[in-house]
Amino acid sequence: MAPTSSEALEIPATGGTYALLLACAHSRTLRIGRLGDRLVPRGWYIYVGSAFGPGGLKSRCLRYFHTLRRLHWHIDYLRRAASLQDIWFTLDHVPREHLWAEMIAGLPGAGIPIPRFGASDCHCRSHLFHFASKPGFAIFRQRTLQQLPTSVSIMAFSAAAPRQSRRNAL
Repeated sequence: MAPTSSEALEIPATGGTYALLLACAHSRTLRIGRLGDRLVPRGWYIYVGSAFGPGGLKSRCLRYFHTLRRLHWHIDYLRRAASLQDIWFTLDHVPREHLWAEMIAGLPGAGIPIPRFGASDCHCRSHLFHFASKPGFAIFRQRTLQQLPTSVSIMAFSAAAPRQSRRNAL
């Protein structure tokens, strides 16, 4: 269920970096834009991005709550097989998606299912990571704290139950 307008207000319209936590119940092959046909194994995924354009995080994240007619980004293709569970984000005015991608790649159990996914415009190996079991927000927050200044806060918005948002300051 997509959030209502008032629930979506919990995601600010300012710039920031975000990570989508997605669940994929069944393995399947998907055509993912110019990456071609790729196997998407069942399990959990974290996709990292940033939103510094018009509407910031709010605009970008609201896009992920709706079924898309036009597939534009790599993540749009994956969303046909995986359901959005949580959004983890920071309002830091510095884009952190590459640092987050590097940090998530080092989390226990992280794998790169599709090289260059979401990373066609940078030097990262990928912005998509696969986990056999659900990765936890607490370890993500802890690893981020080790990499970033303590003045940065990370918030979590539960997409599976939009009324159950959690705010966690580092």
